[in-house]
Amino acid sequence: MDRDWGSKPGSGGAASAQNEAIDRRERLRRLALETIDLAKDPYFMRNHLGSYECKLCLTLHNNEGNYLAHTQGKRHQTNLAKRAAREAKEAPAQPQPNKRKVALRKSVFTLLRT
Repeated sequence: MDRDWGSKPGSGGAASAQNEAIDRRERLRRLALETIDLAKDPYFMRNHLGSYECKLCLTLHNNEGNYLAHTQGKRHQTNLAKRAAREAKEAPAQPQPNKRKVALRKSVFTLLRT
């Protein structure tokens, strides 16, 4: 029967579309985890239920792959742009005060006792 679907005898049969999709997702997840370090992501948080949260967008994700897909998505990217614009706007509003170097005079008083 497997010969009808293009596989050779003894090869175990052709993979179903579902198995191919699972393998593809797992392969992409491993590749993404190699290139992106979630420990350095400031918006990534794991909650007490075992799911993952994006602190920027306040979204819940069931696994790391879903979170990584979210970080590439439109909602996360627009929120990043909004935050960057807001921080750029607030930065000039509060300039750092220039500290002047003041030379302290050391005066020595001598008391003459007579």
